[in-house]
Amino acid sequence: MTACERILVTGAAGQLGGYLLRRLDESGYAATGLGRGEAPGVDRVADIRDRTQVADALDQTQPGAIIHGAAYTDVDGCERDPKLADAINRVGSENVATLAAERGIRVIGVGTDFVFSGSGGAPYTEDAAPDPISVYGASKLAGEQAILSADSRFAVARTAWVYGGRDKHFPRTVLTMLARHGRMEVVDDEIGSPTFAGDLAEALVALLPHRPSGILHLTNEGAASRFELARRVAVEAGQDADRIVPVSTEAFLAKYPLPARRPANSTLANTRAAAMGIRLPPWAVAVARYAPALATEFSEI
Repeated sequence: MTACERILVTGAAGQLGGYLLRRLDESGYAATGLGRGEAPGVDRVADIRDRTQVADALDQTQPGAIIHGAAYTDVDGCERDPKLADAINRVGSENVATLAAERGIRVIGVGTDFVFSGSGGAPYTEDAAPDPISVYGASKLAGEQAILSADSRFAVARTAWVYGGRDKHFPRTVLTMLARHGRMEVVDDEIGSPTFAGDLAEALVALLPHRPSGILHLTNEGAASRFELARRVAVEAGQDADRIVPVSTEAFLAKYPLPARRPANSTLANTRAAAMGIRLPPWAVAVARYAPALATEFSEI
């Protein structure tokens, strides 16, 4: 793929979409945003669950490639409504992928670390066997399989713990809790790969000329517990990190029950991307870049 090609971004109004559209534009691509409703960044409205709407969108925009970021990412919401999770994450991905394959349009899907149980084997490589423990993880795995089975040239880039943009995300929750309550309890035994959406977008765009196929992992380098991430956010936002209190997952769930299980350690190894020369910055560096700007929204703390 070369610059000036049209790239269709599904989930354009979501956490990753805005960063992707901006980075594609900066890199010389003609970017089109697809979303289920009118919103900033959405050029074309279509519900990926509706095959006819997706077909019409592809025929009218005629992209050279699709970065498929649309998904139902509410982990607990998926657990409560598995039919909706399946409709968006599996059926929606199948619609995008099979219709793209019929038209010779390449696809890079955005996947998740939640396809792994986190019970052993981290950091997970691209060839590790998935074993999801939640409806969200299972539905995203089914979406991966739908994309990869539609055309052997298609790819899925798994990522993890994504934050940034206008939507609710973990660093925003940290600063919100500190502003409202003065302290926050955070689990210290859930480990993963925190990833800034801006860095992820840059890496996805960098993948395009490589024409990847199969599974890749794209996260900021390194691993952290939720507690370590929360403290880093507080420090970089100019807040007192001692107001972040570590607790075990067991103790946290006893006070705040959640429907969906989370992987204990779902750290991803970015082996294939690194071999292409694509590396995201260390997670702490990314937080240091992002948190000060986020902190301006909480100047009353």
